[in-house]
Amino acid sequence: MLTGWVPRFKVDRELDDYERSCHLSYHTSQKFSPDDAIGVVRFNSTFIEFVDRTFKLKGMLVTAVSVASLLLVLGMFFLVIAEDLVDGDVGPLIVSVLVLGPIAVGGTALIWAAYLGKDLFQYTHYPVRFNRRTGKIHFFRHNGTGGVVTLRWGDPGVYFHIGRGEQSRRLRDLRCHVLDRDRKVQQTFTVGHFWDHENRVREEWELIRRYMEEGPENCFDHPADRMVALSTRVTWRNCWMMVCLMAGTNLHPFRWNLLFPLYGGLTLSRWLTMKSCRAPVFPPEIEAECAIAPGDPYRLPEPSYMAEFADSLETEERSIERHRQRQQWR
Repeated sequence: MLTGWVPRFKVDRELDDYERSCHLSYHTSQKFSPDDAIGVVRFNSTFIEFVDRTFKLKGMLVTAVSVASLLLVLGMFFLVIAEDLVDGDVGPLIVSVLVLGPIAVGGTALIWAAYLGKDLFQYTHYPVRFNRRTGKIHFFRHNGTGGVVTLRWGDPGVYFHIGRGEQSRRLRDLRCHVLDRDRKVQQTFTVGHFWDHENRVREEWELIRRYMEEGPENCFDHPADRMVALSTRVTWRNCWMMVCLMAGTNLHPFRWNLLFPLYGGLTLSRWLTMKSCRAPVFPPEIEAECAIAPGDPYRLPEPSYMAEFADSLETEERSIERHRQRQQWR
């Protein structure tokens, strides 16, 4: 689930057998109905924009556990120091500082380096933008100079495939390797969320492939699919709904009663984490290339909260239909 953060993606290596077997071609249809897999945040005639796989993780269980562990380490250290100060004995105080001080500092550094430093005070999300007019793909890394990696759609050195999780081998995501002339991996990016079946990734890739190869008018098989469901705004409602999404449908009936403390705690953790982060900003030259024409007929409304436009009967019926189709994959 933390793949890309812990451990980091491996670079300066050749593609492995799994990556070769799960290659996604620019020109080959995936035979699945296109779906954004709740990863699209903007859609129009010029570009389509996704979050990356880390958006789902921000402020969630690992963050909450890491913060709790950090507070526990520091709390125990200061508690021991306080007791020594109350006793007024300098000897034990010096021993406590010399022995427990490095443990507290080391534990804090380890927790921060392993996870919290990648989650807190970073960016609310890392957008990936596919510009159909210019044929470019923009991977956001940071707001500074050189913070965006721009690649060419169709370039054989831009290698899209179905990625596999390290901690949980059943998880899949849409992954892109940047290859050098010797076909060795130099950089790796992800597009959209991670899921527990590779066909969700194939649906997502089919949406991107059709958009870039055939245009926005050919992206969807059903009118109800023409909708942006994900919102990256930092609100209590969005944080709550992402927690519900991560917890899954089996626990959904218990969110307001038995499991409310857990859901509420994770919502608070995500909200605080998001509030510590900055919004991603593409450079002016990229925004100029991605200018949206006035009255663009294919521009989809961007929701202020998740699933804002999913309350129609047609959308509900389509959602049930897609769910039944996916149950056949199991």
